[in-house]
Amino acid sequence: MNSRKLKIAFLVVKNIARGGGIEKYTLELGSRLVRRGHEVTVYSMGHYGEVAFECEGMRIVPLPCIQHSALEKLTVSAAAAFKLVFSGEKYDVVHLHSVAAGAFAPLLRLRGYRCALQMHGVEWHRTRWSAFGRNMLKTLEWLSLKGAHAFTAVSNTQCNFYHERNGVEMRYISTGADIKDHQPVQEIFKLGLEAEKYVLFASRLVYEKGAHYLIPAFRALDTDFKLVIAGDAKGEEQYKKQLVDLAEGDPRIIFPGFVEGRALVELFSNAAVYVQPSEIEGLSIALLEAMSYGNCCLVSDIPENREAIGEAGFTFKNKDTNDLNAQLSRLLSDPALRKSVAVQASKRVETEYNWDKIADEFECLYREVAK
Repeated sequence: MNSRKLKIAFLVVKNIARGGGIEKYTLELGSRLVRRGHEVTVYSMGHYGEVAFECEGMRIVPLPCIQHSALEKLTVSAAAAFKLVFSGEKYDVVHLHSVAAGAFAPLLRLRGYRCALQMHGVEWHRTRWSAFGRNMLKTLEWLSLKGAHAFTAVSNTQCNFYHERNGVEMRYISTGADIKDHQPVQEIFKLGLEAEKYVLFASRLVYEKGAHYLIPAFRALDTDFKLVIAGDAKGEEQYKKQLVDLAEGDPRIIFPGFVEGRALVELFSNAAVYVQPSEIEGLSIALLEAMSYGNCCLVSDIPENREAIGEAGFTFKNKDTNDLNAQLSRLLSDPALRKSVAVQASKRVETEYNWDKIADEFECLYREVAK
């Protein structure tokens, strides 16, 4: 077995200690790589809260960027790429998260860096972008696919898409989650919540996550259950206002903002139903987290959600508020039906989405790239 220790750079994350899906992925994978003796550096945006220079054995390098939702990923990726090029720091592998960082793969390749591109979704499919934005993302995608030495995606759906559209062979390496211990209601009691008496949405508050379908679907229910819309997103004030307006002051709907620590664990532990109404996904870490707690999960029937959930949950028609309402009504009125998928959900995570297995697969990929 190859025991060579690797020097790995991740480009780029927001704040590894407080971020979303890519941040969670980097934290779980990078910390495991460190424990296996590898040296890991993470290039990070410097404006998403305080950024420590070390996290779980990983070196964190904060960088400046243009603080605008459409430009921050690209500009911080440029800063990271040029820092590598001009510093001359040596890495065996540069792990590029999606196309903003991937667009600099040709430059990094010219300077002798070996690059692995990881796709977390088809970026230009996201509905937030204008025609100009979609075309720009297609250009970044083209550069990414031309420049990297190896390619991986978090769902089979994406691997098939890029094979059929671009002729690119992408290796499937999934998102992961750990099986979690249940925590009783303590912190979230302050929000007026009781165990098994609320519906949970926990994600970034951006349009493609679909909370604007969930709120009217829930409001049309005659129920004493509550709805928790947990999450936040910088630069999305207009969308967040839209969600509050949709709630129209319904006292059953709670917006706790960004939740972390014990309170987040309790939210996942005690939800009656976890709902993911997203229009587009890579392979959602939040959904796998919900499954890892043995939650009853109800998701939009996009391919990535169906791939994640298998037979261990329920689906509704994507973007269909009426069907979402009907499925919620059925699940909230039938505790036995909700419980019927609990063991399946956690077992599916344990067998299919194991972080240690993912770390094994990335070690193999990195060693191939570093040759």
